[in-house]
Amino acid sequence: MSFQLRLVMPSHPRFLPIVRATVGELGLLCGLSEESSRGVTLAVDEALANIIRHAYKNRYDQEIELNCRTSADQMEFTLLDRGEPPDPARICGQPLDEVSLSGRGTHLIRAIMDEVSYERVPGGNQLKLIKHLPATKVSSDGK
Repeated sequence: MSFQLRLVMPSHPRFLPIVRATVGELGLLCGLSEESSRGVTLAVDEALANIIRHAYKNRYDQEIELNCRTSADQMEFTLLDRGEPPDPARICGQPLDEVSLSGRGTHLIRAIMDEVSYERVPGGNQLKLIKHLPATKVSSDGK
């Protein structure tokens, strides 16, 4: 099943549950296991939280665009914001240790998703997250 979904949301954390519900259902619809669907949901949620926290400095009046495109073999999430560009060293994730609580989100995102890429695009920052789908898919009628 191939389709595209576009959400434009304010940079307010109260909208994250809507995205989590949407991404979770979408993962199941595309044939991911419940565990994999929860993982993808966590990765997208963490990426959005990072945009709110770091790119927009917790300003809740900004805009985030989330595009999801599915094909027979993958789910692709593209997040676009117009905030401050990230420090490339932070995108790689900080070393994991027992003391530091920050920098773990990027490790989670990279561990869950099959491909992660960031680029500065005209007018903003673009983060692309790709999850490969299992060989067996759900038919378009949901069965």
